[in-house]
Amino acid sequence: MQPLRAKIFSYCTTNINPPGELQINAWLTENPEIDIVQMLQSESMVTIDDRLERNLSITILYR
Repeated sequence: MQPLRAKIFSYCTTNINPPGELQINAWLTENPEIDIVQMLQSESMVTIDDRLERNLSITILYR
């Protein structure tokens, strides 16, 4: 069995719709042979100079 690996996509933005989906889809297209074991999502928000900044991280565990 192949070892478990992780790919982390992280994006900070003031935009509510970051381009994470495009990054993930491109990576999956480049790696069609992987076996996804689990996907995790983490979000946080902070106010900077009266702006709301969002940090979105998606972790893909795969073989």
